[in-house]
Amino acid sequence: MKRFFFVIALSALLLARSSSASISVYSADSFAGADASVQINACIAAVIAAGGGTCDASMFIGMRAMSQEVSVGSASSVAKHVGLTLLLPDTATWVWHLTDGVSCGLHQFSSTAIIGKQPGAGGSRMVLTVSSGANMDSIYCTDGAGYGSYVRAEGFAIWNNQDGSSFANGVVHIRGVADETSFTRIFAENYYGDVWHIESACCGARFEGIQGISNGAIANGAIGGVPLTIGPGKVHNVSIYDSTFNQPGISYPDVLIQGGTLVFGINFFNLYMEGNGAVDPATSMVYISAGVGPVHFFGGMGNTEQGQLSSTKTVFENHGARIDVPAFEVANTTLGINDLTGATKIAVKQFNGNLGSIPSYSTLLK
Repeated sequence: MKRFFFVIALSALLLARSSSASISVYSADSFAGADASVQINACIAAVIAAGGGTCDASMFIGMRAMSQEVSVGSASSVAKHVGLTLLLPDTATWVWHLTDGVSCGLHQFSSTAIIGKQPGAGGSRMVLTVSSGANMDSIYCTDGAGYGSYVRAEGFAIWNNQDGSSFANGVVHIRGVADETSFTRIFAENYYGDVWHIESACCGARFEGIQGISNGAIANGAIGGVPLTIGPGKVHNVSIYDSTFNQPGISYPDVLIQGGTLVFGINFFNLYMEGNGAVDPATSMVYISAGVGPVHFFGGMGNTEQGQLSSTKTVFENHGARIDVPAFEVANTTLGINDLTGATKIAVKQFNGNLGSIPSYSTLLK
């Protein structure tokens, strides 16, 4: 008999928990609003008021004009320790036209997740973008109120492939994130400026399968910028895995790491880069500024796209404290590393036509 009553009590408890869980999922299209951004913000406000849960915006497919910054969380939700998730569609284009110079399209606060299910790179069909004439901080950003933001974002794309819009901090602006924060399968491009700005991050923050493209090497009027900028805020003990940064604008590197001694412990695993050698045969692909480092590159590939074997375009140019390159493959250059700190140049060891490897190298600390 006791066992019978125990089973009934347990079933009631599980049913109650299931009912509670179902209430914590809100459909954004059930909220009133002039457009999807207004409805999503109302949905998120309801989730916060309920003490946490999920705002499902996956029904907003197709082309959607967005009149407001979508705030995924708030200062209040952070202070109250409320967690929430925003679900994205698989196929949609969300278009902002904000002009205040400080807003983002999606603004993500701590203890939140933005979840898309798209594969990343050029295959992503969940797109955040702007119309010409927008003037914004970025299209996607994390909140910058000091260190201690913990977020998860994955499975969507960010585009600016038309002239006339400006962004203060690239189209992706990462700031204030820490620990096991993760960014996964996020494709970003900006034909008319910088792409990724990782301004401040630390302590195990992880970037995996991300991509930044400026298309500065193509003759379509694009001017490009820097695909990945790290710094100048505090950035340390951050890792970037299986990621691609391609085709910067003329006189820009694929990867710029700056910020002096505030930036160290940056780890790249299987980094892939394509240069803009067809239009810029001089600028190095990776530029590490004075005081930065150590910076570590564990495998990868850099193709300068010069179309010939020459030493005019270097893969790594180091002015920082230390660079470590245990293994790296290159194409279409003979000069792998120009380490001005160590007063050393490392030639590429060719092994198959225009393909070669950079011998294992670390700056010799004196």
